[in-house]
Amino acid sequence: MNKKEVLGVWINMYTQRLVRLAYTYVKDWLKAEDQVQEAFIKAFRSMDQLQNTEEPFPWLARIVINECKSSFRKSWREVISDFLPEQKLESSEESYFRIVKDAELHNAVYDLPKHYSLPIALFYFEELSIQEISQILNLNIGTVKSRLARGRQLLSKKIKEDGYVGKRTKISKDVL
Repeated sequence: MNKKEVLGVWINMYTQRLVRLAYTYVKDWLKAEDQVQEAFIKAFRSMDQLQNTEEPFPWLARIVINECKSSFRKSWREVISDFLPEQKLESSEESYFRIVKDAELHNAVYDLPKHYSLPIALFYFEELSIQEISQILNLNIGTVKSRLARGRQLLSKKIKEDGYVGKRTKISKDVL
């Protein structure tokens, strides 16, 4: 496969996961989508640097995180690219129902402080290993484990206190 075909496969496989990851930083779905688009452009340009071609998600996730961080340091600018293949996106209705279905759990996790929500989102929503999360976030494995444990405790405590997490959502206790 050439680079454009590989990029197309990555876009199809990882866009939704990466947008959720970016959302943990920017707290805005549209900005998260923009950051992922920028990350795909950077990934396309530096595709030769990818070492583990079998599992590119951790590499792509690191690019998305760096892109989100750099967006806070510099003003956003539009990059027009004509080399990205057109994508058939899910319909608005499908997207809405998917988002509503997972909104309660995601909102509960995203309401946690960022240093807890990121490892939890990567571990539970993206199903990454602790080793992969450690590499993506540039943290020690022990730090990732403790942040997962403390994040779960905070989430559990909030649910036990009033049965609600955040201002808008109610989470079932069997989720944890």
